Amino acid sequence: MTGGPHTKLSNVSNAQDSTISNILLDNFINFYDWGFVDRGSFYNINIPQSGLYGGDRHKLRLSDDPRYTSGKVWEGYRQNWVWESGIDGTTQQPINISGVFIDGTFYANDNVSNPFYIDYPNGRIVFDDAISTSSDVQLEYSHKWLQVVPAEGVSWFRQIQSRSFRNESEFHVENSGGWAVLGQSRVQLPALAVEVIPPRTLEGYQLGGGQWVNNEVLFYVITENHWECANIMDTVLYQNDKTIHLYDPTQVGMSGVSPFNYRNELRENAIPSGLYPNLVDNFYWRKCWINNSRSNDITQLSPDLYIGSVRCSTQVNAI
Repeated sequence: MTGGPHTKLSNVSNAQDSTISNILLDNFINFYDWGFVDRGSFYNINIPQSGLYGGDRHKLRLSDDPRYTSGKVWEGYRQNWVWESGIDGTTQQPINISGVFIDGTFYANDNVSNPFYIDYPNGRIVFDDAISTSSDVQLEYSHKWLQVVPAEGVSWFRQIQSRSFRNESEFHVENSGGWAVLGQSRVQLPALAVEVIPPRTLEGYQLGGGQWVNNEVLFYVITENHWECANIMDTVLYQNDKTIHLYDPTQVGMSGVSPFNYRNELRENAIPSGLYPNLVDNFYWRKCWINNSRSNDITQLSPDLYIGSVRCSTQVNAI
């Protein structure tokens, strides 16, 4: 006996599928992550390239990660390396990482003598076999200016790391300040943290059925200076009255076109299938209307730490 509709959960086909709150979270993170990159918010790091405050941005440093043999993991001074392509908001295109230099010798991505993979989110190169810890490792790559992260739900402690652009000369000093924290536990500034509050209200969609689902989305902007904080907050506010298309994260996961595998290595079909515009086109779910956007004042918590917040309402015909 299967029972009738009165014995079943409404609007749930599979209890393990993403529901509206998680769908909104995934989509808003990807919308802003792609949106800022598409408008040119990234830096190309060529060889050689020094920063304004000293250091060599193209040089990677040995990562002190207890999960790996010393000499396997080498990281850049900034995380969130750009893997996306097809940027049309600027004439500059991000660098496509083709390989790495070790003591002046170039090793392509597909080399067999010293194989490695690229961990784009954490900004590092991971070798299959450890190389000498005194090696000179250099790389041409691009990194994102803004880090877009979920405000809650991460499975590890995350620590805000300020002055990452200004600490370039300290980057190569072992266990120096914020660099002693593992890469996946650092949130480098500027950062945009996204929080989705579960639906507050429902409204009838039409005679005969359907519901508008109304959520609130909060954006926490954390930066090292007032200008960046105001600039990012303004950008988020500018999206008021915009309609975006949502993709279905469950279908993306089942299809196998999500950009990264379990170790943050770029999947073979990430370009172009895993790009945000293609996820929206190929796994379209619903339209989302952004409205009633408003912001709070910027608060200076310390000489180089500013925080502001933006809140918006969303409406989706989801059930």
